[in-house]
Amino acid sequence: MDEATAAGGTRAAPVDWAVPPGPRDWLFGTGATRAERGVVWATTALAVGVLVLTAPDDWSWLTWAVVLLVALDVTGGVAANALGSAKRLYHSPLAPPVTRLDRVLHDHVAFTALHVHPFVLAAVVPDATWVWALWWYLVPVAGVIVVRSVPAYLERPVALGFATVALVAAPIAGTPEGLAWFGPVMVLKLVVAHAVREEPYRPAVRTGDVGPGSAPGGTPDAAQGPTRA
Repeated sequence: MDEATAAGGTRAAPVDWAVPPGPRDWLFGTGATRAERGVVWATTALAVGVLVLTAPDDWSWLTWAVVLLVALDVTGGVAANALGSAKRLYHSPLAPPVTRLDRVLHDHVAFTALHVHPFVLAAVVPDATWVWALWWYLVPVAGVIVVRSVPAYLERPVALGFATVALVAAPIAGTPEGLAWFGPVMVLKLVVAHAVREEPYRPAVRTGDVGPGSAPGGTPDAAQGPTRA
């Protein structure tokens, strides 16, 4: 049988929970492949391109600069946090040495709380209110707390369910012109892509290769991953 397929004809991929040695890459996840990075940059470029075409014409240069910086982080962050390399880094125990910053970034709620983007936007976007900013700051934090408090097998559906409710409820806080995308994308990045523990699938190994976290022949070996009920 082809290594890329498993019983029943479904595709299989190696699962590798071993974070490669070297400096931690908190953006893409340590050991991200060129293809994974390409997905992130392509997502960012397309999203920012659409934003440039649809944003209000009367924004000042300062507003544009801040919105573009936020958009770069938030839109690319959806794809980046969903990478197998990022899942492996954020959902595995940290190997020493561990700095205080490492502990903060590795904690899902603390990581989410660092995203003060809504308040930054409220300071420079003309019709963005502080109520809107507070809403889209607290909603992702609440979502991550909820996702991390449920059993592992419920994380994905709870995250997607929370995102659905957040999207439907978005009009409650109002929507600044040109920023209708921001709140839902924040929820996608932090609640759906970041908080959900998923197996870190890696590129398929070649015939006869045995990589860390996978059995011979590329058979997934999830047992080496951190356990969570």
